Amino acid sequence: MHWPKGTREESFGFLSQVLARRVENEMKTRLATLNLDFRFFMTLMQLLVQDGQNQRELCGKLNLPEYQVSRNLDAMAKDGLIERRTSPTSRRTTQVFLTKKGHALAQKLPPLINTLNDAFLGALSKDERTALVAMLQKVLLSTEA
Repeated sequence: MHWPKGTREESFGFLSQVLARRVENEMKTRLATLNLDFRFFMTLMQLLVQDGQNQRELCGKLNLPEYQVSRNLDAMAKDGLIERRTSPTSRRTTQVFLTKKGHALAQKLPPLINTLNDAFLGALSKDERTALVAMLQKVLLSTEA
């Protein structure tokens, strides 16, 4: 099938969706070697950067609905990756912390991400990688809701 100019092969939307699916599939494969569910990946990364966030903060930073973050946290707590603690400043606020098991697992993620990025961006020079990331950040920033 021959697509009209500007659709498929030249479409930002199409290309970004294909690439996103490929990256996600490869990430799932790599996370499986750590026995880690893909759903927990970004939460672990966010808590590695800043432990002790509350659920609302996590929702905002992960750009996920509260019910989904809540379900993920329930499953992560059951797996022994996180624990919830009442905030010392507000009894109505619960903070989320990595357990020792969760922290050990989360520390394995940055090298995994770097390897994945290298695999997907290996055809680009360092300058091209920097430019691509800067352009993607610019597009994301300009389309924030």
